[in-house]
Amino acid sequence: MAAARLLMAALLGAMACFPALSVAAQSPTLTVTGRASTRTYTQQAVLAHPAVRSVTVADPVYRRTMTYRAVPMAELLKGTGIGADDHVQARATDNFSVGIPGRLANADTAQIEAFVAVEDPAAPWPPIPGKPDKAGAGPFYVIWRLGPSAHVSPEYWAYRLAALAVTDSPLKRWPGLAVGADVPAGERLHTGLDRFVSMCMACHRFNGEGEGEQGPDLGRPMNVTEYFQLPALKKLIRNPASVRQWPEQKMPGFDRSALSDSDLDAIVDWLAYKATQRR
Repeated sequence: MAAARLLMAALLGAMACFPALSVAAQSPTLTVTGRASTRTYTQQAVLAHPAVRSVTVADPVYRRTMTYRAVPMAELLKGTGIGADDHVQARATDNFSVGIPGRLANADTAQIEAFVAVEDPAAPWPPIPGKPDKAGAGPFYVIWRLGPSAHVSPEYWAYRLAALAVTDSPLKRWPGLAVGADVPAGERLHTGLDRFVSMCMACHRFNGEGEGEQGPDLGRPMNVTEYFQLPALKKLIRNPASVRQWPEQKMPGFDRSALSDSDLDAIVDWLAYKATQRR
């Protein structure tokens, strides 16, 4: 009988450990991968980071002013071997992936600075407006302190962040995106390519190039300019729901504060140019 009781006590003790192990296993982490090493941070580690501070920003995701506990991204990128022409690939828990130029990710000026905000489990952030899952932007979130004349792509506000990785620039990784050497440096096609990379590639691939998985490939099997009238395509980019609706529609609209008319025209020009290269 005594042996049976001891066995039962041991089993109950082992079972009591499972919830703690489960909680530890589910604790969210942020992975930072450099050229030669990878580091992993827990929420508590980021909250306790020596460089953590309170940062107040005009938040385009929450559509209001928000204050966060956050660490400068440049601090988290120390020791990663990031170069002047490199990018930082920010990947979210839903596999949303956007490349942020290293010159922005590492910036610390009066006009611009990138931070990784961290959610305190004791004070969770509110749900993101308009999201059907009613979840917040945490546990990690790329935010930006911007001066009056500074601007970054709204895609660079990467919420539900899971990982940061130093990579080559998009044109090194996917040279098929480039415009021809015969196109003058100041030509608008270069602007269109730049804006496509910063505004569209987080969700869309082009001819199979890129990491976007949220939306369709815009070059394959047909270039989007070959089956959309250009005014309708521009209207779709501005306000997708005004053109068509589809199940689980994720594409946001880009108003003129995020994407000027000239930049929108440049993106469409680049897409149309790439269509002619295949003929």
